[in-house]
Amino acid sequence: FSDEMQKGAKDRMQMVQEMRDGLERSEFAVYYQPKIDLMTGTILGFEALVRWLHPEKGTISPAVFIPVAEESGLIVPIGMFVLKTACAQLKQWHNMGYMHLQMAVNIASQQLRDDSIVQVVEEILTTTRLFPDRLELEITESSAMINIEKTIQLLASLRQRGIQIAVDDFGTGYSSLSYLKRFPITTLKVDQSCVRDLPGDLDS
Repeated sequence: FSDEMQKGAKDRMQMVQEMRDGLERSEFAVYYQPKIDLMTGTILGFEALVRWLHPEKGTISPAVFIPVAEESGLIVPIGMFVLKTACAQLKQWHNMGYMHLQMAVNIASQQLRDDSIVQVVEEILTTTRLFPDRLELEITESSAMINIEKTIQLLASLRQRGIQIAVDDFGTGYSSLSYLKRFPITTLKVDQSCVRDLPGDLDS
């Protein structure tokens, strides 16, 4: 035990309460990072990114609040907020004529462990009247490996409905191709640590 540990625990507890309040006060917002075809310059779709617009502290980085949200379980309601908001926004763009656009939304490991996740996603798609193949759910390599058999069944159920599946941060964890080929995924996102030294580094 130390004073630093005490302060750290107190700060985490305070942040958890502030996040709960922030969800009720609509302090969280969704930003959209475009995915661009480098050959043509065409925007193919977007990745939904959550931001916390704290009334006193300003914009809080996801690197700060996401780990605390995952520890406390608040990542589940935050994740559902992002999914609903992003699907509704994409439907608006489709209604404006941009039917080719897709939306990628991150799914946390806690959401993957929830047996109702498939039903929840279906309900959101039905409510927003969004075509399932326009939605891409992103999971990290590490979260996919927590319960492999259950994850495979879950992803297969989502894929049967036409939803796209991406594995993010590939190359930072298990990186097993024997496991990877069993996952019904449509997109593989190589972690930036594997490619950030391109094109100067010959090994990369």
